[in-house]
Amino acid sequence: MKQFIFLFTVLFSLSSFSQENDDLKNTNFSGHWGSNESNYYLTINDYDFKSYKFTPYTTSDKELAWTKVYSPGTEEFLSKEGNVITTNYQIEELDYYVTVTYTLLSKNDLNAVFDGKLNGDPYHKVVNYKKVYID
Repeated sequence: MKQFIFLFTVLFSLSSFSQENDDLKNTNFSGHWGSNESNYYLTINDYDFKSYKFTPYTTSDKELAWTKVYSPGTEEFLSKEGNVITTNYQIEELDYYVTVTYTLLSKNDLNAVFDGKLNGDPYHKVVNYKKVYID
């Protein structure tokens, strides 16, 4: 009986571990990402990174509408290793220069760590993104 319980526990653990690893094997960063920790959305398409936010405005008919405003910064792809992508992001007008390390935690969760300088001072920020599905 003890052997049966031990064998069942081992098989259950291996099954759980294998499912978790299958999720992390999917290293497709492409898609739209949003976060409660940032006003900006992120769209990743292969090695192309676009940050943008939606800004409200009133139309001539006095209706509320939204326009997509891109970040003033530029982001340059540096490397990809497994579930980690590294980029350089800069906004020259703000003296903002950071290295961004994106880690794909699952097919719907992305972590971004911003490390660098803002106005010559050290800068560090972590943003957790969720995949946004657009119909």
